[in-house]
Amino acid sequence: MDFLTRGYTALRGEKGQPQSVDDTVEKLADCLETATLLEDRRAAVLSLKGLVRDYPAIVGSKCFAPLIKTLHNDFRDGDIVKSILETINILCTVQYQGSHDDQGYHYTDMFIKDATNVSIVLDVLEEFDFYVRYTALKLLATLSANRNAGVQQCVLTSPMGIARLVDLLSDKRDIIRNESLLLLITLTQNNTEIQKLVAFQATFEKLLAVIEDEEGISGGIIVQDSLTLMHHLLRYNVSNQVYFRETSCIQAIPGLLGYVGDSEADHVPFSYEDWPPQKVANTVLVLELCRILSEPDGVNTAVNQKIMAQCNTLLPIVQLGICSNAPSIVRTEALYAIAFLVRGNNANQDLLAQTVVASPLKLTPEGEVDSSAPPGLPRPAMVSLIATAVDSDPSVQYSYASRAAAAYTVIAAIEDHPEAQMVLASTLKTPPEDNANAQYEDKPFSAGSLLLDYIQNWELSSSDPYKVWFASVILSHVIRENDAAKRIAGDIVFGEEANGEEPVPLLHHIMAQMLMAIRNASTNARIPIAYLCLMCTWLYNSPSSVSLFLSESTHIQFLIQEAQSSANDPIVQGLAAFLLGISYEFNDDPQTPLSREKMQTILSSRIDLFTSALARLRDSPAIKNAPQYLQISAEDESISANTSSLPLLLLDSTFVDFFKDAYEPVQRSLKKKPSSFGPQRDTATPVGETSSTINKQADEIKQLTTEKTQHLEKINSLESKVAELEKALEAMRLENDNLRGQVSGLEKSRGELEQSLASIKEEQEDLLVCMGEQTMEMKKYKTRLRQLDQQVTDSEEEEEEA
Repeated sequence: MDFLTRGYTALRGEKGQPQSVDDTVEKLADCLETATLLEDRRAAVLSLKGLVRDYPAIVGSKCFAPLIKTLHNDFRDGDIVKSILETINILCTVQYQGSHDDQGYHYTDMFIKDATNVSIVLDVLEEFDFYVRYTALKLLATLSANRNAGVQQCVLTSPMGIARLVDLLSDKRDIIRNESLLLLITLTQNNTEIQKLVAFQATFEKLLAVIEDEEGISGGIIVQDSLTLMHHLLRYNVSNQVYFRETSCIQAIPGLLGYVGDSEADHVPFSYEDWPPQKVANTVLVLELCRILSEPDGVNTAVNQKIMAQCNTLLPIVQLGICSNAPSIVRTEALYAIAFLVRGNNANQDLLAQTVVASPLKLTPEGEVDSSAPPGLPRPAMVSLIATAVDSDPSVQYSYASRAAAAYTVIAAIEDHPEAQMVLASTLKTPPEDNANAQYEDKPFSAGSLLLDYIQNWELSSSDPYKVWFASVILSHVIRENDAAKRIAGDIVFGEEANGEEPVPLLHHIMAQMLMAIRNASTNARIPIAYLCLMCTWLYNSPSSVSLFLSESTHIQFLIQEAQSSANDPIVQGLAAFLLGISYEFNDDPQTPLSREKMQTILSSRIDLFTSALARLRDSPAIKNAPQYLQISAEDESISANTSSLPLLLLDSTFVDFFKDAYEPVQRSLKKKPSSFGPQRDTATPVGETSSTINKQADEIKQLTTEKTQHLEKINSLESKVAELEKALEAMRLENDNLRGQVSGLEKSRGELEQSLASIKEEQEDLLVCMGEQTMEMKKYKTRLRQLDQQVTDSEEEEEEA
């Protein structure tokens, strides 16, 4: 209790007299600066923590810097750190949201100005104490909420900061894990470097473990937060997508949606599911995850599409989008996920085309699933998608967003796949009158005949123009840039000669339908817009189709009238002028019933009017604001649902791109004289010769493909051999370098030995010289000894003689 006593003494003042808040805070700040005992500093911090809520301005102005200094000095003490972090958090909390002058922003800027302040808070996370970790996370969350970009830069300077934050995802205490999850969501927003650092801490595996612990999409808000963090890490981040794929996390996606095996009995059919709001939010995030991984034209899209198809991701998504009782938002996202999974991928497109699904569930008038209704006949997924788009199932209420998503899914299933276009075009035959399935209430249609059923009967769309609009958009994509598909559509006729009826080509029938629709004053402009867009796509770069179109003399006059009628919608006027321009530019067929010269005579006096209508269409909001992927915004959908109005979807974005590319050529062609065009194209080649040529070219292509495959195999084999030789060469280089190093060492040793040998030789020569000198000396001494010995002998002889 000593530190409480010290705090009370600081507040009491001299001789027990109360003192002002300013004086008290100033003394506490001085205590933080000068106190040598930890207990004194702890008491001062606790006192400031008690005062900061009532007097944040005074505490902040006098004690903010001392608090930070104490944090750096005493960050190992859990009690004082917890109190300091709580105090700073209160100072940095913004009291008045929207006010840029709030003191919370000011203190946040002061704190993150020095990156070491954020680093020390990240270091505090090493403490296992619950309250220390919790207060550190709350402070980081407050700082990030105020100045996220600045905090991101500070975090990047901390060597272990990201690792410590990610480690908290494994904390067994749910509150700590949840707070760290929320903080990581904030920090990973729009920062690629942090996203990479977070991902490469095995974060995906930890998040998948959290989702599994929380019961998958049926779990609570934690599942939603975990999926949101995955989105942040993967969206627009190529390296993280590669890491996600290489760590086999893509294979976990079917399990997130309830799929656990390969058979029909092993997955959840979603037919009678409960859909509380949290489950809806979680499911939508999983489906958006599939879209992120298969974003059109993405670097990793093709590989991700392949792996998702291999691990059976498509099946549960098809179930969700086509034959489930899921809410509209879930069905819409599921349909877009299917579209993204198959778009531009022929193998996945074929897989979808082969998929058979159950008929839609029957609903009661209250919107509940009618479990007593007999099950409908199974049908191809493509038929169900088209049925959804044109709203042909009266027992199921599809939103405009779901219908648009279904239409786009059909478009994605045939995009860049001419064979798929031909398959769908080959079904453009209406069922015969004696249809064996006529007894069924939901009698089967083929995909193409279902489209024609709505295109040829605009009255079916009188209350819902999007029936014919979606049908026309889909058909325009079926025949788009595909001459064979256009020929199949051109050969379709209505009326039996045997019954005394005059055969009417589909092309003429569409024009007749458009004429009747326009003459009906209550017709929505979307119906003629749909027909005109379809006709423009059909006739573009197709002289034979233009020739068929011009075989009915009233068509040109009708288009001229609609292009100059001020009663029409400007979009209808512009599209009518655009179709006239296309008809004039591509009127190259030698058998055309109306030559280009005659057309010029009819059009020449109105060229300015047509070009004006084209320019107005080019600058219209419908062209500028055409949504990608036929996507209807949630706001637009909500307005439509609440006011019974129609969405703002008027033009397909693909048609808009086509119009922008063709606008100038068509505008110029309207002003050109017939003589300015090149020679007419010869389109009168017999069908047999054309088929023979096509077959011959197909055989040549097949042969070239085989040769190309063989060459590629040889190239791959040679590349493998080259790689092996390069490896061997590299090994030899390394061995050579080692030998050179050894030789260099030996040469160095040899030099040293030679120097030693020379030195030894010199020493030997010196020794030999010394030995020679000593021998001479010894000889002298011997001679001297002999002389002395002789002298002694002579002396002795002399003495003896004496």
